[in-house]
Amino acid sequence: MAWSVPLDLEDALYLATRAAVGDQALATAALTRAIVDRSQRYTSDRAKLAAPTDRTGDLAARAVFFTVADAMKIAIPLAELANREALPARRPLRVVDIGAGCGAMTLGLLVQLAAGTAVDVVAIDRDTAALGIANAAIRTLASRRDLTVSLATRSEDVTRAAVPAADLVLLGTVLNELPLEASTALVERALAAIADDGAVIVIEPALRDTSRALHALRDVLIARGAGHVFAPCTRRGAPCPALADPDDWCHEDRALRLPPRTAELARLTHLRDSGMKFSYLVLRREARALVEPRDDARAAWRIVSAPRPAKGKLELIGCSDAGRIPIRLLRRHRVAGNRDFERADRGDVIVTTATADDTRVELDADSAIERIEPARDRSR
Repeated sequence: MAWSVPLDLEDALYLATRAAVGDQALATAALTRAIVDRSQRYTSDRAKLAAPTDRTGDLAARAVFFTVADAMKIAIPLAELANREALPARRPLRVVDIGAGCGAMTLGLLVQLAAGTAVDVVAIDRDTAALGIANAAIRTLASRRDLTVSLATRSEDVTRAAVPAADLVLLGTVLNELPLEASTALVERALAAIADDGAVIVIEPALRDTSRALHALRDVLIARGAGHVFAPCTRRGAPCPALADPDDWCHEDRALRLPPRTAELARLTHLRDSGMKFSYLVLRREARALVEPRDDARAAWRIVSAPRPAKGKLELIGCSDAGRIPIRLLRRHRVAGNRDFERADRGDVIVTTATADDTRVELDADSAIERIEPARDRSR
């Protein structure tokens, strides 16, 4: 399934950004330079993360490229919550966007809501200029989609900001800039702020170090009893098995169609042109499993790799209460009853009667297989 960034989201950000920085920073050459600069600082030169070459250009790049490209990441956890009837029912929906920047998470949320929905948003970030763009873009998008949005912005350091009562707390690409102690304290405040049927959604870059830090945070929160992990894990406990090998980390890689101007910038910079990659964590105070629990011996395995076809076999890496290990189907064991395994991809859940040994799950012709897409858009 491919996700799409709607054109009206891109339009809203361009309108807001042009009003904030003018036309010069939005010229193609200037934008591409700023996009490449920011990408390098985020991936290979993180010591300079807060020191862009051109602050105005960096703000423009954040708004009309990275915010557009990142906005639909929130759609995955929202769809997973919706498909388990685990989205808060309160209206207006109370949303707190921590580290809101130019509004990616809230804009992505608005795209998922039905016309006529009422939402109260509190957006918190220390960057006043970015909040100004978020404010204007959110109001424009809400108006075009017939959403009733009450929006308040707060220019504050997120490590010290009070988190108001909420149904959803969104943290998009903010924890990776904090040490574990500070990020843990922030998420614990967020969990304390949500209602019992609420959720805290954390989105982080799909880099090894930032993803592993998120896995470590997950384990700390479980150990402290601060909340329940809803997604992406079917594994309920700690430790996260990806932490056992320093070369392992879990992340999403979903197909994404960008709107025209963003797609052209992606082509020119060779960034974000084929999909959206990210790591995430959805936490709740009220326990709810990602997939409906089975009353038999079937285990639910989250697929955490792309398919790994080889001569005579197909292999995927799965993670469950039993650990993180390969699930393998030999070609000679292919039958109609296990074809769902051949259709599986990263992010799916495979429910099977096959059991794990120390090295793998071996599927055979008698293995019952059910493939679940937790984030599938049921309205399509």
